[in-house]
Amino acid sequence: MQTLAKQLSNQLDYDVRDLTHDDDNQIYQLQKQHQKFFDLFLDHKLTKREAVSDLDEIAGEATASQKHYLGLFNDDQLVATLDLTIDYPLPQLVWLGQYFVDESQVSTSERAKILDQILNVLKQLTAVQVQLLVLKADQANRDFYENAQFETVSETRTQVGQTFMDALIYQKTL
Repeated sequence: MQTLAKQLSNQLDYDVRDLTHDDDNQIYQLQKQHQKFFDLFLDHKLTKREAVSDLDEIAGEATASQKHYLGLFNDDQLVATLDLTIDYPLPQLVWLGQYFVDESQVSTSERAKILDQILNVLKQLTAVQVQLLVLKADQANRDFYENAQFETVSETRTQVGQTFMDALIYQKTL
């Protein structure tokens, strides 16, 4: 059976592979472009350790085999990261942890197109819904996911670092 990364590589105009700590520098360089997002909950500039922490973090009830922290590459240059947990928190549901793009390489419309292609692959793999959490204060991502036809299913408070913040849970049926 092909890996999720290989299946996505076959559908996207990018090389897709699982990210490792060998990619730390590129992950950090990409995420530093999103300092406005990190300013919502950090009182300092994003550190490299913070940027790469998602490589090792696994959702509470999930196993390591369910987590896919993927990088999309264009000529060995990381242009997007995607954190997916498959069959979490329920079977046939995919949790989208984060999705960052290099905005100098990927336009907003291309970011939406990539997301659509990823959702199509997940649907082919029998996923029926995708859920994600967006901070209420993060208007740019709220707009992006609402434009992608994700619907708000609940409001919650989440702990980000040492801070509790209001957030929205979005869901899209595939």
